[in-house]
Amino acid sequence: MSANTILFTADAFIAHPRPNIGEKPIVKRRLGARHQKVTFYPTTVSLSISKSFKGQRTNQVIGHWPDMSISAFEKLANARLSQIEQGFYNKASTILVGDFFIDYVLPMMEAHNRDIKSVKTRWRRLAGDIARRTLSDVSRIDITQILTQLALEVKGSTVNRHLSLLSRIFSTAVDLELLHRNPCKGIKKWPEANIRDRVLSDVELYHYIDKAIEIDSFHSKALLVSLFLGLRIGNAISIEKIMINNDFSLLSLPQTKNGRAYRIAINEPAKKLLIECAALSWNHWLFPSALKDNQHISAPKDCHAKIRDHVALASGCYEHVVIHDLRRTYASRQLQLTGDARLVQQNLFHQSVTTTERYAFHDNKQLTQASQDTALSLVSGHHHAFNLD
Repeated sequence: MSANTILFTADAFIAHPRPNIGEKPIVKRRLGARHQKVTFYPTTVSLSISKSFKGQRTNQVIGHWPDMSISAFEKLANARLSQIEQGFYNKASTILVGDFFIDYVLPMMEAHNRDIKSVKTRWRRLAGDIARRTLSDVSRIDITQILTQLALEVKGSTVNRHLSLLSRIFSTAVDLELLHRNPCKGIKKWPEANIRDRVLSDVELYHYIDKAIEIDSFHSKALLVSLFLGLRIGNAISIEKIMINNDFSLLSLPQTKNGRAYRIAINEPAKKLLIECAALSWNHWLFPSALKDNQHISAPKDCHAKIRDHVALASGCYEHVVIHDLRRTYASRQLQLTGDARLVQQNLFHQSVTTTERYAFHDNKQLTQASQDTALSLVSGHHHAFNLD
């Protein structure tokens, strides 16, 4: 036994000399277990571990003798050392949640074409409670408390979006082998009472399409494409020329809200609009921005508001209409025409374990015809504008 090692027994600890107050602590390694250490102070004896893993050294005090028995220390020390060797404990206990989100999660979400603006807004609301804590320090009860407090200020649907972001952060940590388990797992979603079922009537559709044709801009065309194909407006405005095949019969979306790629059959009304936009576009986007170089237009909220006001005056219906109601109108009309909820689900590329056929969407003649029939029904009275006479 060398001068730097010691047997981990009560007798050895009692017999070992203590440094005087003001003197340097005495550190000894455990005989036969070099990663376990004992440090003698004037009045206390601490038990700790010290290990290097992939260039990073971890030093941690596990407990103090005799409050913690030597056998209890040995169990905890071996568990912590095992975690370090697996790459879990060392990293998760040193990486802050805020740093992890900024350095890892946010870039991954940006690369996958997610709605980054809303993600950042949610993160700013959460950051004050969680950003300065380490990944391993956040438990399910911590997250539940954060969300419960948030529920006093916002709707249940908004709380669930924040839960989704937190789950994304910690599931990424699990995927990267920083954590064993996502602490969000098992947390129930908050009740949502804001289910929206607004669809446009035939009269409203007529005036909406009429005004959009009259405006004749990239913004109004994007709204009509959203209506005729049932696309989310974010997917519509970000269509690139390379996403459409040569005869404008197929649109390939590399990334959608649920993170998956889809192929969409282009019906005739949408085809006419897309061909027009492709001919007018000066960059690789079908709906180019005149304000930002090499960018697509932003969400056409002002254009939609202008059309919406016209529709209200012309139809006498003043019930509020948002852009996403165009997609809802497409879905409602297609369900009315086909009576096939699964077919509609495929056309809207909603995530579901039962709709595995969606990747072969462009080969399904029934789906293509359903999309065609839906759009033709929507443009009733405007066939001449889309060369459908």
